[in-house]
Amino acid sequence: MSFPQVSVPAAEMPSTVLHFMRIDVPDALPPPNPDLIQRFNPRAVVIVIIDNFGLFEAVVYRPEFLIKNMEVLALLQTSSPQAVPLITSLLRGPRAFHLTEYVRGYGKFVRVVCRADDAELFGFDPAYTVTTRDDMATYVESTRYVFRSELLLVHFLDFESLYAQYGHRTPPETLLGKIVRRTDNWIKVLYRQARTGTLFIIVGNHGRHPVPLNYEGKLAEWRKANAPIAIMFQKREDGSRQQ
Repeated sequence: MSFPQVSVPAAEMPSTVLHFMRIDVPDALPPPNPDLIQRFNPRAVVIVIIDNFGLFEAVVYRPEFLIKNMEVLALLQTSSPQAVPLITSLLRGPRAFHLTEYVRGYGKFVRVVCRADDAELFGFDPAYTVTTRDDMATYVESTRYVFRSELLLVHFLDFESLYAQYGHRTPPETLLGKIVRRTDNWIKVLYRQARTGTLFIIVGNHGRHPVPLNYEGKLAEWRKANAPIAIMFQKREDGSRQQ
């Protein structure tokens, strides 16, 4: 498994996405990350956000498709790795900047697939937002738009709600492992359906609320040091990976 690992301030991600899409970056935003922009030249961008998925989960549960295709592992530098503040930092900037609104203003085909609460919380316009009831519906709707969209943003967040329902019967670490592997398979399907040249940015955060996981020893220590991540890879013409 060979891939570059870079540290990226989360605040640089909006301008980096704009650069990938060949859209002017507002002066008020931090500049694009130089380590990332030299590695990719995409035709479209798919951002998949997974709650309760970070460096620790990637190492412990080893999602097969993501590990196999990863070209860059970006460790996101942020003082707030929880879902809401991290997603906000990926979308918003100074002077009322909003990533999806800004991209759409350039005439790009934008779709967001998320829960209704998220659409309101993060300020997604109903004109380009598809709201869903659970992750399965989010996945199904995403397959409808992945080929057409120039920017597609998808948010998977089932773990905490399923833990509230089934945590008393299923150990939370077992449930989390199943969700990581399930979502990995869904991303594999989205990748197959995407147009050639599509860049995938798989963002993991610490979730909305702390969930007690029954790790001990070194695993418990590593979990405490867990970092939010962005796994990045591009669907290329010949199937090759950029080194």
